[in-house]
Amino acid sequence: MKKENYPALVLIGLAWPFFGLGYLSLEFHYLPDGLPLATQAVGLFVAGFLSGLVLLSVMDNMKNKLSRAMIVIGYLLFAPLGLMAGLIAPGAYEPVEMAGSFTFALIAPMMMMIIALVSVGLGMGFTGGLAAVAHKLVARR
Repeated sequence: MKKENYPALVLIGLAWPFFGLGYLSLEFHYLPDGLPLATQAVGLFVAGFLSGLVLLSVMDNMKNKLSRAMIVIGYLLFAPLGLMAGLIAPGAYEPVEMAGSFTFALIAPMMMMIIALVSVGLGMGFTGGLAAVAHKLVARR
């Protein structure tokens, strides 16, 4: 990955907690406090950072503009799904919080990252596959 992509990578990482927690606050009038807020913010930041890393790495390897555009479209379509999935993920593990704060602080961000990245990866794979098929069809002419 190119060094000039690093600021974009940090911005993508920072956008995920901003949009995710902002959505929770505006739509549901709910914002967790304390440890749950910290774990969600950290989990969303790392998920956003890693998804941005995947996005920029895949885009660097694409040869034509159509492929790059399809990858970006896939990211833009599936990033909100990954973001929402990441926000829902810790809910299933909130009983773990009673087992210990340290355990919850480790499990919740990991679950957020895994679920969010799977969603975004599937979206980028889907649209990247469409781009590959479109490129093959155009190359046949």
